[in-house]
Amino acid sequence: MRDFELSISNLLTGSDRLSEFVLEGRLANLFVTSSRVPDDALIHAQGRVEAVGEGMLVSLEVRTSFVGECVRCLGEVTGVLLGSSRELFVDGDDTEEYYGYRGEVLDLTAAVSDLCILLLPPVPLCRDDCKGLCQYCGADLNDGPCGCEGDTGDPRWAVLDQL
Repeated sequence: MRDFELSISNLLTGSDRLSEFVLEGRLANLFVTSSRVPDDALIHAQGRVEAVGEGMLVSLEVRTSFVGECVRCLGEVTGVLLGSSRELFVDGDDTEEYYGYRGEVLDLTAAVSDLCILLLPPVPLCRDDCKGLCQYCGADLNDGPCGCEGDTGDPRWAVLDQL
């Protein structure tokens, strides 16, 4: 079985109505504009699967790390993604509304991947009070004033003020 697959044979036969799981693995290509889950980051997924009339109801929690680029100063951003979801899996193929499954194996890969992507910050900041870069010289203002002439009315910088 793959990292995020689990057997649901006991749920299908009716010998169990609820099954808890803990899974770990790695997934590639989880990213949004300025942040991503590194391909080598371990993703911890846990939760429970419950047999319901329509299929299998999965309560899922994921935890993993992410990296990104601060949208203000372009510095590195790191953090932890932690979130949960509840998804209905139905017998058959995936649809726009439900995840699908076939046979006695429930593949949570798509649900884990989708949840990680939804949790990634689309506009990461290195810190809430990040001052960003000087619009004139590009210096990191988090390190202190840049000292450039751009913000003093120097006519050499006037063209940038008009943009």
